[in-house]
Amino acid sequence: MQTVLEILGKTEKFFAEKGVPTPKLDAQLILAHALKCKRLELFLRFDEPLPEASLEVIRTFVRRRAKREPLQHILGFQDFFDVKIKCDARALIPRQETEELCDILTTRYFPDTSANVDILDLGTGSGAIAIALSKYFENAKVSAVDKSEAALSLAIENAEFNQAKVSMFISDWFSCVEGKFDLIVANPPYLTSDEVASAEPEVKDYDPISALVADDAGMADLKVIIKSAHKYLKENGILACECGLEQPEKLVSYALESGFTSAEVLQDASKRDRFLICK
Repeated sequence: MQTVLEILGKTEKFFAEKGVPTPKLDAQLILAHALKCKRLELFLRFDEPLPEASLEVIRTFVRRRAKREPLQHILGFQDFFDVKIKCDARALIPRQETEELCDILTTRYFPDTSANVDILDLGTGSGAIAIALSKYFENAKVSAVDKSEAALSLAIENAEFNQAKVSMFISDWFSCVEGKFDLIVANPPYLTSDEVASAEPEVKDYDPISALVADDAGMADLKVIIKSAHKYLKENGILACECGLEQPEKLVSYALESGFTSAEVLQDASKRDRFLICK
């Protein structure tokens, strides 16, 4: 029988041949998932022989990843800002940049975990932002909307899994929203069709296109949100948007023309203009 170490080596080589971006890490995560152990535990099991039943499970996962199906779909979940988010084809996989936005909001703008904050998550997708913020703030009232019934069903499943109190309902941006909020956060579609066409297979072949692409050089949905958001914000309320590259600076003047008193551009961890914060 082949050992854990032998299978790891073969899987890593196979993934590299198929163009998987992180072949070594993905091989380790898939074997750990198949063997129901933590990744680091694999290093203590290198010499362990694997029975055919375990190998067949591993082969199934390996074939899926070799076709560039996202690792998160195979593993089933993605860790996101201290919560665990179920991932499948119904919604985008939560990205690192979106987690960075949550970190910015909770450290710079709303650092008090006990604050009574009314939050609206527009285009919630998997529910990651809404659920993460509802767990972070002890007394928050969080609402989350999406126009996709499929995405909203996934968000509801994630809220139940994380025991998060979030009001979720169908709405095309603000179409069914009532009330005013201290914080409106949005990670809308902001890519162009050309950008998606040149993206990695994990994105262009598995993410819902409607959650990726927007007209007007990727800014159409961002402009819809910015134009209407101030009417749904309390005094001193904040709109926080994740944007595509080079978009935040272009949207500053549009935000000021739409009723906001200030608009700030913030960078992500890779020093790229990524977030637009409007007050």
